[in-house]
Amino acid sequence: MINQIMQIEPQEFAAQGIKVILSDLDNTLVPWNKKQRLDQNLIDWAQKLQQQGIALVIVSNNNEQRVLLALQGLKVQVVARALKPLPFSIKKYLRQHDLTAQEVVMVGDQLLTDVLAGNMAGVRTILVKPLVATDSKKTRINRFFERPLMYLNHLLYPQLKWRKHLYE
Repeated sequence: MINQIMQIEPQEFAAQGIKVILSDLDNTLVPWNKKQRLDQNLIDWAQKLQQQGIALVIVSNNNEQRVLLALQGLKVQVVARALKPLPFSIKKYLRQHDLTAQEVVMVGDQLLTDVLAGNMAGVRTILVKPLVATDSKKTRINRFFERPLMYLNHLLYPQLKWRKHLYE
């Protein structure tokens, strides 16, 4: 559980043998409700990842056009209409790029889509806090079901806390 994914320095991922970061788009990398230019922090972070030899791949339930429009100017691979939480798109990406689960991490702001998809695909997962406090209608439904699960998770695993680095 990380506050925001872009605060993690790419060297931390490289030290863990991560070659690919599979990331959700909305409320993970960009606010879901903003039609604005890309945040310079995201651009800089993506460039640092590339310099470390780490690929940033967007895994989204949105269509490819929506993802590319939101990330205009950023060179990333896109797995669109991923049907998360089903793991099939993630597993297919791993097979197509000859990657092991240990070389990949899935990042997202939703427990019941992003994290569940990554867990079912067998890759490491990182839950991040949403970039904005509001959600689309469909995401509000997921959040309703996530709240009791997050509470239960906190009771069962009190060592899991929001952090600023991968291993604090």
